[in-house]
Amino acid sequence: MVYTVANYIIDRLKKQQADALFGVPSVYCADLYDAAESTPGFSAIVTSSDLEAGYAADGYARIRGLAAVAVSYGVGTLSLVNAIAGAFVERSPVVVINGGPSERNISDQTSTGVVYSHSMGRAHTDLDVFRPVTAFCERVTTLAAVPAKIDQAISTAITRKLPVYLEIPQGVLASACAPPAGKLNLTVPAGVAAKSAKAIVQAIKAAKAPVLIVGVEVQRYGIATTMLSVIDKLKIPWTTTLLERTVLLEAHPQFIGVFNGEKAPSPLKAAISGADLIVSLGAVFGSGHASIMIPQHKKTIRVWDGNIYSFGGAAEQLSFTELLAQLDKNTMMETGQPTAPQSGPYRVREQGEAAWDGDRDLVPQPPRAPSEPAPVIASAANGMTYDDLFRVVEQLAGLDPSYLTIADTFLGIYSAARIQMSGQDCFMANAIWASIGHSVAAAVGAAVAKRKRPLVICGDGGFQMTAQSLSTMARLKLNVIVLIVDNGLYGYEQYLLDRRYYSDPKHDPLPFSVISRWDYLELARGMGIAQVAKANTMPELKAAITAAKAQPGSAVIQAIVQSRSLPVGL
Repeated sequence: MVYTVANYIIDRLKKQQADALFGVPSVYCADLYDAAESTPGFSAIVTSSDLEAGYAADGYARIRGLAAVAVSYGVGTLSLVNAIAGAFVERSPVVVINGGPSERNISDQTSTGVVYSHSMGRAHTDLDVFRPVTAFCERVTTLAAVPAKIDQAISTAITRKLPVYLEIPQGVLASACAPPAGKLNLTVPAGVAAKSAKAIVQAIKAAKAPVLIVGVEVQRYGIATTMLSVIDKLKIPWTTTLLERTVLLEAHPQFIGVFNGEKAPSPLKAAISGADLIVSLGAVFGSGHASIMIPQHKKTIRVWDGNIYSFGGAAEQLSFTELLAQLDKNTMMETGQPTAPQSGPYRVREQGEAAWDGDRDLVPQPPRAPSEPAPVIASAANGMTYDDLFRVVEQLAGLDPSYLTIADTFLGIYSAARIQMSGQDCFMANAIWASIGHSVAAAVGAAVAKRKRPLVICGDGGFQMTAQSLSTMARLKLNVIVLIVDNGLYGYEQYLLDRRYYSDPKHDPLPFSVISRWDYLELARGMGIAQVAKANTMPELKAAITAAKAQPGSAVIQAIVQSRSLPVGL
């Protein structure tokens, strides 16, 4: 058997602990699928759409640290690009391998006007589209240059924690080449890490009300243990954004809550707005954080994407991993470190408590121990509200560290930010890019990664975007629980554009916010999901999730939520 460029790519991926290729096969990338299927311990995960392949690769990369995806040139990749854009924003290292046209294809098209397969009539459409959403984007056509470019692409994805794009003509993918020799160069220059670590520690010591924001890069670079050591030494209050939930255990005594922007608990917003120093280590902020973080710009030290920005100053390059190591070293040497006033984390309400009333229940109190028996859930008189639903989710998933809660972009995302979670690395959301439907397809990749069992919470509008992912789950016998929050609306859009609907029972929803009411259970059965259930009340939902947890395989639960229900805080 001839060893090819495609084999080289798969072997390099496997040596970096990535053991799956996601995508939809085509003639352009068929050699990659042949190589994947012929490599022991490696799998080709064929999805039901190109977009699903991108989301699945993203979900896998967030857990394993690297993923690969290949679809058809043009018609496939241009569907894939939305998922890769989200991976770029949220620091997910996905390698896009594109089997592109040959040089002869491009030359003939230019000279004759006859387009090659899946071409728009331009020479390098895919390359041009992916360049803004990747950290490395190149086309390589000579066999001699291919191994070095493959190594460079994969190394960039790993060291930058960003997606990359490499285009290799189909004929070159099938060409013979030598196997990989040696290890990838994954070194990152330390830059100003040592100097910056000293400056950060001194700034914290001098501050009267410092706050630390622990970012997603802490998880992506695998340096949570070092981060925790720094926090324990400095005794500094810390928070995460929604994207970074459970990077560290949230029962930590210095944890002050999830900073999901303007909708965060009032005490947390006050702590950040009133801070005289904010140290943000690896966090990205979206539009929801703008009203709080922009005014604090000149009081912030921000580390992001290999750079440090101090108090609105210019970027200076550094290694984030080395910065954390130096911070740990410096805090160990310091004496008299500040002890910020702490009274415990802001908790969400207990199961069985009355409905949330603004921030009434978000007073500092010790967290409930995960081993404490959960209170009995009372039945909701008029069907479920978002708060009812998330009480059950908190009890059966949030407090079960063996589960990965994957929340979609929908009204319930605000509740997802407030539920208590007892594990580490047990939450996922497309929190900044906010592409609806991401959760269902990302669960495919998360399940393939085989770390924790995914439980998806997705609005009905988002589910309809990627519903065919159920087929992939059934065919591959993946262990996923999908909870469809059925209220018949694009509720998020309704809330943003016309909130009167939620307070006035006579006020009609916007016509374009109303979505089709599918028969979700029959749909799931038709795609091969045998375990399905419908829940109108909290006890029914609890029973459905409990039953799904008791069995392997995929399950779909349709949870009926009142169409005029709003999560707490809205």
